[in-house]
Amino acid sequence: MGERRRFWSLAIVMFLCFVCSTAVNGQTVAEVTHWEFQAVNADGVGTYNATDKVIITGIVLNNPEEMLDPTPSDIGMGGSWQFYLQGEGSDHAGTAIWLGQNYSMVSSSEDYTDEELLSELCRINRDPNTGYVITAGDRVRITGWYKFYKGKINVNEQHEADPYFDFEVELLKPAVGLPSPEVVNLNQLKDENGFIFDSSRLTGCEYYQGRLIRVEDVNIINPGNWAPNGTVIIRDSDGIEFNVKLGIGDGFSRFSCPEGQIDVIGILDQESSGYMICKDGYRLWVVNYDGNGLVLTDRGRQRGNLPGDINSDYIVDFKDFAELAGNWLRNRAGLYDCCQ
Repeated sequence: MGERRRFWSLAIVMFLCFVCSTAVNGQTVAEVTHWEFQAVNADGVGTYNATDKVIITGIVLNNPEEMLDPTPSDIGMGGSWQFYLQGEGSDHAGTAIWLGQNYSMVSSSEDYTDEELLSELCRINRDPNTGYVITAGDRVRITGWYKFYKGKINVNEQHEADPYFDFEVELLKPAVGLPSPEVVNLNQLKDENGFIFDSSRLTGCEYYQGRLIRVEDVNIINPGNWAPNGTVIIRDSDGIEFNVKLGIGDGFSRFSCPEGQIDVIGILDQESSGYMICKDGYRLWVVNYDGNGLVLTDRGRQRGNLPGDINSDYIVDFKDFAELAGNWLRNRAGLYDCCQ
């Protein structure tokens, strides 16, 4: 009897401690689907507000440093980091996970110093249990705060540098592989009136937002805009046009713009022109290109098996040396020199 009494006494104490901790921290958290999390109203504004924080799982669609530049800076939002997480199975949606440096640009928070930002990047780039570097194609769990921005709800730090607002990235299974992109025609995204917006998110741009899609048989009509962080326009045989945001992967400076009819594989993103009416600004985001000439994407499987073939032209020569020399001693913020 004494052992049982002690057991229940300990259990009650632990429960009361948990309740008190929750009350003190003022946080509520729940595991939600991307579909629930990305719900919008008739104006395209996110409606999820059931908890302070969320737990979401899915497949990482991109390496963050190919989407935004994490290098510390005092310009704009400074060093920034973002990847998309796509839901699996019937969870037909996706969510951007974002972190920035200069939060004072948009809030009353202090900014991260360069050293603080590098420490944060080292933390969120790695699984806290193993030190494994999170990579596109991994299945992960995210726990964090969130904020609505121009058509979508992002998991982020609510523009606060205080560690209280940190989000967590936890590896569930490495190297699951990228999901197969859904084939989408441009007439499923736009009509004669512009972007197709459906607040139920069962059709149109909202149905595919945050997910990897493939648009077939299109042409790039403004190749002069081909550059890292540029925007090109694709057009199909019906004359429908759609913006493609180029990431900052090295392929956009290494290879020329593909010519003729191509396919495009990218993440359907939104950055609306307004904050309260968010029915426009949809675009495809392609974060890197491998120079294959037929599909605007990065297949991630370089041929040739020549370690020194930096520019992927199947020969190791002075062109590779010139590219190596031009990047000598550069390092990637948040991946290099992280203390484990």
